Amino acid sequence: MTATIGVTAALVSALSMAVAHALLAGGRDKLVIRGLIGASCMVAVAPLTFLVPPPSGWLWGWLLASGLLHAVYQLTLIKAYEGEDFSVAFPIARGVVPLATAILGVAVLGDRLAIGAFFGVAIVSLGLLYIASERRPAYVGLVAATTAGLLTTAYTLLDAYAVRISPELWTFVVWFFVFDGIIMSTITAVRRRNNLLGAVYRELKPGLLAGLASLVTYSTALIALRLIPAGSASAIRETSIVFGALIAGVFLKERVEGRRAIGITLVAVGGVAVAYWR
Repeated sequence: MTATIGVTAALVSALSMAVAHALLAGGRDKLVIRGLIGASCMVAVAPLTFLVPPPSGWLWGWLLASGLLHAVYQLTLIKAYEGEDFSVAFPIARGVVPLATAILGVAVLGDRLAIGAFFGVAIVSLGLLYIASERRPAYVGLVAATTAGLLTTAYTLLDAYAVRISPELWTFVVWFFVFDGIIMSTITAVRRRNNLLGAVYRELKPGLLAGLASLVTYSTALIALRLIPAGSASAIRETSIVFGALIAGVFLKERVEGRRAIGITLVAVGGVAVAYWR
């Protein structure tokens, strides 16, 4: 039952992540949108800080480390989206994550991953990288996207460890968004200080919508990381690219063909294998 909840949480995270990343990538000022995401999530969870047990002494350090690592990742991802198309940068950034997280999750966190699940993880990574190879990316976008992928692996492992050792699941979840909101809104305010209000006004709608999606995305991701192996949670979350293709096909009437169709199929097959074997 616990594993089923974890898989379900990871699938919900994948669906909402597709929405959040599309809104971020489509915005004019991606840093301001990310600042709005952090601020809106922080405001949304603020009342809950009075309802959950406060973090213990050591947990404050893990929360701070997580917040800073996520901030570096977000700034790197923004650079990738500015230097390359979303359809290319996103699969590059996510392609190495499932397999690297699975291997390091076993080695570092002591996760136990079934052989079938491990092969599923590998297929998900293969599918993402196959999509990314559709065309040669720009150098800056390639470097930024690859770095973002490595940072994703790092924060996934850190958060998986921290949320598992936290006495209360929701204490870590709530305070994660508080730390993330403080750090990202501060960075945004400093870097856009000369035109902050105008930029916030222009990006308010996509920023708030992305904030709502992100609140769902990472709260469910943290639940999954607590309940199932980090590699499994990561691989299932990467099926967001499948949901993204479905959203584009249904609402935008876009056709998915050729290499992209093959890659998305591989991701879907790998995701099903991971969900089945966990």
